[in-house]
Amino acid sequence: MLRPYLRPFSMLSLTQGHLRLLEICPRRYQYTYLEHHTVPTDPAVLERQRWGTEFHRVMQQRDLGLPVDDVLQADAALGAAVNGLLAAAPELFVPQPEGFRQSEHRRTLTFNGYALTAIYDLLIVGPTSAQIIDWKTYQRPTEQAQLAKEWQTRLYLYLLVETSHLAPEQVSMTYWFVAPPTAQAAPAPPSSITIAYTATQHRHTEADLQRLTDQLSDLLAMEADLPQVEAGQGYCTQCPFAVRCQRSSERYGLEGSLVLPAIADIAEVPL
Repeated sequence: MLRPYLRPFSMLSLTQGHLRLLEICPRRYQYTYLEHHTVPTDPAVLERQRWGTEFHRVMQQRDLGLPVDDVLQADAALGAAVNGLLAAAPELFVPQPEGFRQSEHRRTLTFNGYALTAIYDLLIVGPTSAQIIDWKTYQRPTEQAQLAKEWQTRLYLYLLVETSHLAPEQVSMTYWFVAPPTAQAAPAPPSSITIAYTATQHRHTEADLQRLTDQLSDLLAMEADLPQVEAGQGYCTQCPFAVRCQRSSERYGLEGSLVLPAIADIAEVPL
């Protein structure tokens, strides 16, 4: 009997989060996205997610021309973050007479039997160039070279080129990091990292997408649990399913204390 996610004629959607987990640990991908297992979440993590979701919602409402003043006045920290971003990047909020601009813009591409999907926080497309803007509600976590290797960067740029008239060299992706308030210190001012794109990178991403989707199709055809990552890779220390996988010693350490995930590994909540 087929599992529910293997029913005939269904097309699985693959987002950047799916691709990242597939590459790290297929079993974690299975638990998270195919079987939808839930795990207890630290209240501090939930609060960061709530704050990030609210920030994204305000930015979307503002871009749609909807009033946000009452929300920003009710939350001083949120107001300071939004106003700080507007001051740091005023060019992003100047109306365009030509082209396309949309917040929370979704794009999907059928690829090798799967639906590659991305939701852009802000997409600005002109006649000869395009910018993908992504809001990150935490301090800058990585250097530009590492950020360029992330599946979010790679998938978002790849999808835009494949679904538009633009060449790879005509698109870019900019991450804006807006830190939420903390009890320890005042948040840093907004900062950004811009990733350029090339035809070579586009071909490499396509090859990796082909490899991962071929691998996933082969694994799903076996109708068995997907393989686990090797324990020595170190990913189990930040995995919420370490106990389910009988690797709790990796998750909790030799002293039995819980190892919390990095901020960058906390999933954003889509609007």
